Amino acid sequence: MKRHLKIILAGVILFSLAFVSICKEAPSAFIEMEVKGVSLDATGQSPVVILADKGGKRALPIWVGILEASAIEKELKNISSKRPMTHDLLHSILGQVQAKVEEIRIIQLKENTYFASLFLKLANKIIEIDARPSDAIVLALKSKAPIFVLARILDEQGIALSTRVSGERYGIRAQPLTPSLASHFNFKGGKGVLVSEVIPGSTSEVSGIKPGDIITKIDLKEIGTVQEFEEALDAAKMGNSVRVLLFTNEKFQEVDLPLKP
Repeated sequence: MKRHLKIILAGVILFSLAFVSICKEAPSAFIEMEVKGVSLDATGQSPVVILADKGGKRALPIWVGILEASAIEKELKNISSKRPMTHDLLHSILGQVQAKVEEIRIIQLKENTYFASLFLKLANKIIEIDARPSDAIVLALKSKAPIFVLARILDEQGIALSTRVSGERYGIRAQPLTPSLASHFNFKGGKGVLVSEVIPGSTSEVSGIKPGDIITKIDLKEIGTVQEFEEALDAAKMGNSVRVLLFTNEKFQEVDLPLKP
């Protein structure tokens, strides 16, 4: 009898150790991401939300609906609606029933469709709910909850980003245009730099420049590197404006960029 108890006890201990080991390894299967912005797919003109890892090494584009893209954009810019929209209503309901959004995870890619899980804490229990990534991302932004992506998905679908991003110039941050990024934005024009961020309210945003645009020329000078981008704007006279040639929405377009402090 004692021998059987020892065998059972040993089995329980081994199972417990294995379970603890799995739990410790589980977080490494997911990578925490940040929402960098919403852009338009250059080919299909569909909204795309851009997630990037904390180290800024890889990005994951996820195609979303127009309404969801608008909701994400509003959250990023802290813009509130006059009346509660669908995501506002859902967020309010969760608050009223004291359900907290703990985190969201993008867990699967099947037939070009991403699947996500929303983790809610309710009465000291964690509830996992199937969700579209777009809806889950909006709720995560509203709740200041972390966003995770399955590491395997990021390995297979992620886009490598350069570690060097320019200092801000008139509201623009730019990064080198890698071959993979050029292919993603359907750009075949040769030289250019990618606009990685446009500061809200800046003169660049007012001029219509947005993340995902590719700058190819500034005042007729070809721009092929981040350094050339910085030097061209640094050399321009404050108070004037420069002519910027962009590749945006799968076509070239010129915009005037006023050089205001």
